[in-house]
Amino acid sequence: MVLLLALGIVACLVAVGAILWYHERPPEIMTLEAVDQPALAEAPEPPVDPARVRAMEELDERLRSISQAHAGTHGMVVFDPYSGESASLNGDRRFVAASLSKLYALLTLYGAASRGELSLEDEITMRSSDVWAEGTGVLYRYPVGTTMTLRECARFLIKESDNTAEVMLNRYLGEKEIEAELRRIGARSTSYWIPNTTTPNDILLVLKAIADPSYTSPELSAEMLDIMTGTAFEDRLPRALPEGTRVAHKIGSYESTFSDAGKVFPDGTDGADQGYYVVVFSEGATEAEARETIQDVSLAAHRALAPPDAR
Repeated sequence: MVLLLALGIVACLVAVGAILWYHERPPEIMTLEAVDQPALAEAPEPPVDPARVRAMEELDERLRSISQAHAGTHGMVVFDPYSGESASLNGDRRFVAASLSKLYALLTLYGAASRGELSLEDEITMRSSDVWAEGTGVLYRYPVGTTMTLRECARFLIKESDNTAEVMLNRYLGEKEIEAELRRIGARSTSYWIPNTTTPNDILLVLKAIADPSYTSPELSAEMLDIMTGTAFEDRLPRALPEGTRVAHKIGSYESTFSDAGKVFPDGTDGADQGYYVVVFSEGATEAEARETIQDVSLAAHRALAPPDAR
C-alpha cells in the first residue's frame, strides 16, 4: 500500500509539471522566424569626387603663390560646400573689416525679421546724428528726416555701401544685438564697430549664415543674396570672372586694407548648396595692387571649382 501511494504521488507531480509547462510555453505564433527589416538610418551621402578634393589641395598652393606674387599681407579663404574642403592663407589673422561690417548689420536685421521681432516694412527716419558724409554712400545727400523702410535702408547699406545707412541700422538694432548675432554664428574673433576688426574665417561664417535658408528663411536668405548681387562696386571679385557669373558679395576699404567677400554661383544657379565662397583681404599695398590680388584669387577659385562649361 505504501508503495502504491508513493507511485501515485509521483504520477500526480509529473502530470502537474506537464500541465504547467504546456501553459507557460509561448504560443506557436511567437516562434515565427524573424524577417529582415530595412534599416531606418538615413541614406549614405554620395562620395565626394576625389578630383574635387585634389582641386582644393592645388588651390591651397595656388593661394600662396598669388600672395607671394603681390605686395602686402594677405588673408584668403575659399570654401567649397560640395566637398567641405577649404583652401586658406592666414584665415585666423585679424584685419580691419572696414565696410565688411555692414554684413553683420544685414544678417542681424534679417535674423530679427525671421524671428518676428520686426518687419522689414517698418520705417526708420534719418537723424542729423546719422549722417556720415565721408567714405561711400549716397544717403548723406538726402535731407534729414527722410523716412524709408528697413528693407530700403538695407539696400542702401549693401548696394551703395552706405555709411549713413549703417549708422541708422546700428542705432535701430543696437550694437549689443549685432555683437550677439556674431556670437550666435560663432564669429568670436570679430570686434564690431570699434576697433572693427575681423578674420577671413569669421567673415566666411557670416556669409554662410546669410546663404543658409535654415538660419533665417529661404525667402529672406534669397533676398539678402539678391541685395549683395550687382552692387555699385563690381571691380574686385566679379571683375575677373566670365560675364554673367553671379557674385553676391561685399567689399571693404580702409586706408591700406582692401577686401572683398562673397558667394559665387558659377553656373547661374542660386540654391543654398550651390556655388562656393571666397574671402580676400589685402593689407599694406595700394588699392590697385590689392584689386589685382583679389581678382587673381577669384579667378583661381573659379578655375578650380566652376563646371567646365562655365569657365
